[in-house]
Amino acid sequence: MVELNPTVREQEIYEEMELTPEMVKSIRTLCATCLRHFVEAKAFKIALVPSPDKSMDTCTVCQTNRGHDYVVMHR
Repeated sequence: MVELNPTVREQEIYEEMELTPEMVKSIRTLCATCLRHFVEAKAFKIALVPSPDKSMDTCTVCQTNRGHDYVVMHR
């Protein structure tokens, strides 16, 4: 089986999700706690960006916990 470069796979995911360049710029890694704050604010549209390897990165808000990538756009 041919392994795809992670960058190529990410680009394919973005194309499958039909993300615009503005949406790609708005991708944030959020832990569960920080995600809840965005959801409760009700001022944002949030969509999970699937990870090809199901990995978790450091949250871009709290810089403490680990989380998944989300598109976070103002309504």
